[in-house]
Amino acid sequence: MKAVFINEFGGVDKLIYGDLPDPTAGPGEVVLRVRASALNHLDLGVRSGRGRLPAQFPHILGCDMAGEIFEIGPGVTGFQVGDRVLVDNRLKCDACDQCLQGLDQFCRNQLRIGVDVDGGHAEFCKIPAVNVHKFRDSMSFEEAAAIPLAFHTAWHCLMVRGQLQPWETILVQAGGSGVGSAGIQIAKRIGARVITTAGSDEKLARAKELGADEGINYRNTPDFSQKVRELTDGQGVDMVLDVVGAAVWEQNQLSLRPGGRLVITGSTSGTQTNMDLSVLTGRPLTLMGSGSRTRRSFGEMMSVINRGELTGVVGLVFPLEDVAGAHEVMESRDFYGKLVIQGPQ
Repeated sequence: MKAVFINEFGGVDKLIYGDLPDPTAGPGEVVLRVRASALNHLDLGVRSGRGRLPAQFPHILGCDMAGEIFEIGPGVTGFQVGDRVLVDNRLKCDACDQCLQGLDQFCRNQLRIGVDVDGGHAEFCKIPAVNVHKFRDSMSFEEAAAIPLAFHTAWHCLMVRGQLQPWETILVQAGGSGVGSAGIQIAKRIGARVITTAGSDEKLARAKELGADEGINYRNTPDFSQKVRELTDGQGVDMVLDVVGAAVWEQNQLSLRPGGRLVITGSTSGTQTNMDLSVLTGRPLTLMGSGSRTRRSFGEMMSVINRGELTGVVGLVFPLEDVAGAHEVMESRDFYGKLVIQGPQ
């Protein structure tokens, strides 16, 4: 099969488009004919050797994917060849004490497709059947591939960790990103008021099309907390969803009302920052990380997606042989939504 893989860490020149053996479905597994996969910042980290690294080379990249079931392994029920599915990339062991207690988000042996095992930048990918989910016929493979990581992250942050309520106001950082654009839609679906940030007026316009009520260009307004307070009659927002990290850490806290809460799920601008503890204790604020996610929350999200209430946001589409070009665009940040890789037609 054709695939994009690495044999060593480094720049985009280390991405290889070539041939690797076809996978075969084992017990409890399916083989997916990948029709589309999507790019995440996580892929750039794997390619360059940052963070948790794959166990062996060659390693196929791609954490997000959608396609058709091509082969079904022994013991798999509920699916048939040709089913259109997308993939939850978190693999759980179902055997550790956390899994057995129903806390699979804390699985001690958790792996990630595209990071710890081969991913979806290929013609075929082998996946546990429990990780595939059927999606509605009206959704394209490209849109479906744009959904899993971005939407499940946003859903977990807003609905599970942050417990966002319909009467609240939320600040969604980086409204042009995959997680940001998903967060805007989820927040508006439940009736919350959404303020978002982006680095261009064009991205803010796109964010408003998805439902954002107000937009702040952070390049023109680096101290955006003042604008947030203007937009909330001096009160601040109830919640902040942050995918940016160090560069906006202080401004995030200053944007929150007393008793507000911040959920951070990304640190693309850096991981190290100073913190004024008096801001945390005096107001007081609740700061939380997103952590991992559960199979249950993925299923809940899919029930909403399959009703057509949330939409995957496809920015640009690349052929499989040009994954390197997609990496370069992601590094430039000059795009809106998700960068999607089309599988071989």
